[in-house]
Amino acid sequence: MPTVTDIPWAEAAWLRNYDDGVPRTLAPYPGLTLLDYLRQNAAQWPDRPALFFKGATISYDRLERESDRFAAGLIHLGIEKGDRIAIALPNIPQFIIAEVGIWKAQGIACPLNPTYTDRELEDAFNATGARMAVVLNRFYDRVRAVQARTKIERLIATGIKDYLPLKLRIGYTLMREKKEGERIALAPGDIRFKALIDQGRSGEHRSASVDPDDPAVILMSGGTTGTPKGVTGSHRGMVTAGHQLRAWLHSAMHEWTDTIMLPLPLFHTYANTGVQSLALINHNPVSLTPNPREPKEVLEEINAVKPAFICAVPTLLNALLSHSMTKNGQVKWSSVKLCFSGAAALMTETRKRFEELTGGVIVEGYSLTEAQMAVVANPVAGIKKSGSVGMPLPDVEVRVIDAEVGITRLARGETG
Repeated sequence: MPTVTDIPWAEAAWLRNYDDGVPRTLAPYPGLTLLDYLRQNAAQWPDRPALFFKGATISYDRLERESDRFAAGLIHLGIEKGDRIAIALPNIPQFIIAEVGIWKAQGIACPLNPTYTDRELEDAFNATGARMAVVLNRFYDRVRAVQARTKIERLIATGIKDYLPLKLRIGYTLMREKKEGERIALAPGDIRFKALIDQGRSGEHRSASVDPDDPAVILMSGGTTGTPKGVTGSHRGMVTAGHQLRAWLHSAMHEWTDTIMLPLPLFHTYANTGVQSLALINHNPVSLTPNPREPKEVLEEINAVKPAFICAVPTLLNALLSHSMTKNGQVKWSSVKLCFSGAAALMTETRKRFEELTGGVIVEGYSLTEAQMAVVANPVAGIKKSGSVGMPLPDVEVRVIDAEVGITRLARGETG
């Protein structure tokens, strides 16, 4: 019986089933980081949209400038190369600006679930060793409550309304800000997100480049035990994942113009590593959805931004398909060409309903934080097997091995 080291890569059976135009390998991968792609996008098409949020548009140029200023602000606060900064935010522009700014300051971004319990927050902060944290106003007091038991020195607070269009921002201030816990007083030493960016206007982020092999993120993963652990991912790994997805989805994704709708959390590898990298490398604007638990808001966003690509999980898809807006024909589904579904098994009936409604396709896939988004997925144009998560993308290798020893490759049809 061959061992894992005896398997010739070129004989991988799945390669015969790739869609036309998908290469066996993408090597050599460019020695770039996502910062390089953002810089290129901002230079080539500065006014093109990078982010959509509740009717607001953040251009590539604005994302580049504000992340520069955020980086300069962090450096002014004493952040040094390799320092970890937590991001406890939903899908709002501040998440992307903060993460990119952290990278420009040569720090490591540590995204985590902002709705964690107090104990989970404390464990996550300690697992990452974060020195600072970017938090949503409504979670500020909770983070302050556990701060003394962590290495967190300073909090950077921001509100949902900060990047809303003017009319919505005024309405939110008058009607919802206080009720939703967004009106807070900061403790001495803490700073507001907007103030940090304003502080960074007169500064420059570090001129030293970020190496592709430098750590970029520490993402939380339950692994096999369910207890969250920090998993480190490199800048190179993020670019690799983006190019793999770009190659796999190229037949359905147009550069610059196709909008990706993102209702899944940016603190998860699916969105943080996969979608964010794909969007910057393929120049696709991202529509940020902060609360996917409200299907009506998601459906209204579909009508507003007309996405070509939706990232989802089966429970969200079922909620959208069964909503009264969909049943009453109030949703313009025709823009959707592609949906990537993961995290749980996709029922055949859900796939059929979605594809009949949109005229697009669902690609079901699987990935894991520990492999920095190494993806297994069904083809876009080829045969999709119900109950299967598909086949490995270019340069991703999968083996089924003996569960007892963990080394020996098993023959086809055996369980391992």
